[in-house]
Amino acid sequence: MIFGEKYYQLLKKLSPWRQSLFALVLAQRQFPNYALWCEVNEVKGGKNAYQKTLDTLWNFHSDKFNEIDLEKTLDEFEPYLLDDEKNDLSVGDLFSLDATISLSASILAIILHEGEEAEMASRASLSGVVRKIEQELGAEFSDEELRDMEAVDNEVNFQVEILELLQNANRSSELTSKLKQLGLNEGISNIGLSLD
Repeated sequence: MIFGEKYYQLLKKLSPWRQSLFALVLAQRQFPNYALWCEVNEVKGGKNAYQKTLDTLWNFHSDKFNEIDLEKTLDEFEPYLLDDEKNDLSVGDLFSLDATISLSASILAIILHEGEEAEMASRASLSGVVRKIEQELGAEFSDEELRDMEAVDNEVNFQVEILELLQNANRSSELTSKLKQLGLNEGISNIGLSLD
């Protein structure tokens, strides 16, 4: 396992708002992947819809007395979700799919809170990193081999940092702001893409 066995158990123990924020940080960091996919595939409105959903979720977490309807937010973003039932998904499609899984998980953690949402986002973000490595090197690797690679190590450390920030934190606008900065990651995505 790339993450230690206890890692996903710790994610499952996070409360719904913490799971939502965990997924949101990963979704924010994957924004360039989705935005570039929209450009390449001429998905009109997709980039703006993703950004609007991110903004809505950050606002939701900044003010715990907000009146934001997250079910409506999900409905508005739904048309821009990739159909993962299609068989002929390209590598770019899959990076886009990973980003939307993380973003959807952030909403579902609040409206469904089944307890799997942070793990869904974690796996989606990590799988993108692994896919990029295997695409570039033209080979598949074992978990042990991947764990020794810098890109995977960076991803693991990034996710563990989010988890540690959230575990015992109180919900506050300061925490949300700190996590947002982490997610923005100076405009660089989990697979090293940027919009500049």
